[in-house]
Amino acid sequence: MELTLLGTGTPHPNPLRAGPSQHIQLGDSSVLVDAGSGVARRMVEVGKHPVELDYIFITHMHSDHTIDLAHLLISGWIANRPKPYIIIGPPQTREFVDRLIHAFEFDIKLRRLHDRVGDDVMNVNVIEIEDGGTFTGTDWQVTAIEVDHGYVKPALGFVFEQDSTKLVISGDTAPCDAVIKAATGADLLVHELTQGRPANEANYMVDPQGNQLQTQPEIRNRIADSHTAPDQLGILAQESGVPRLVVSHLPSNFDEAWATGVITSTYKGDFKVGHDLLQLTI
Repeated sequence: MELTLLGTGTPHPNPLRAGPSQHIQLGDSSVLVDAGSGVARRMVEVGKHPVELDYIFITHMHSDHTIDLAHLLISGWIANRPKPYIIIGPPQTREFVDRLIHAFEFDIKLRRLHDRVGDDVMNVNVIEIEDGGTFTGTDWQVTAIEVDHGYVKPALGFVFEQDSTKLVISGDTAPCDAVIKAATGADLLVHELTQGRPANEANYMVDPQGNQLQTQPEIRNRIADSHTAPDQLGILAQESGVPRLVVSHLPSNFDEAWATGVITSTYKGDFKVGHDLLQLTI
């Protein structure tokens, strides 16, 4: 199982981090989790291409996790993709994909993509999945877990298993028992992290909105309550016993030394700060 962090950022544009997305090579299967801004370009940078994707998993409908999906689909069709896309996500995914394709209907007609690849290939296969639902590939399996992304419901994490190897991708979430349970016995946990600086510093929570949100406490608290801070993550990972932890979904004001110190004060496993194009063998 080969994991590549394609994008490790947030909704805020960052020249160093594309939007949230991970690529997993599971034997012969090319699998994508989320489609944040810039993911298609990042795929090409590591020798992948949307035309080759077998499956696209979506954790939830927030724009930073879905905004490059149209680019992926159309790029594959332009490159004469030979088979339909398969997209697996929470309830709402079918409606989202239908609306997305409708939004680009004019472009699709102008390019005559139906003539290029055929109606069968253009027919996107959407599979909606809920908590505990599974999807089976050739020699691997995925289980969906419902996570606690606060006001965003439904929101999923995914557990990938191949042979005796187990990878957990949290998606966006506050600390929750579902992730702890899933990560127990796993080989690697990829978990979101949103707080970038100590709480007594300006813009500590969401950069660059921090100062603005000081005057909007309800929105500020809603965001904070739907994500995970470094001290919370260290405790969560240690409790699960997962031997390897990688953090992603990192704000542009991220203080790596500070966050690492906070997390490793409680988590004693192998810890890495994720960055775009980081490749890991599991």
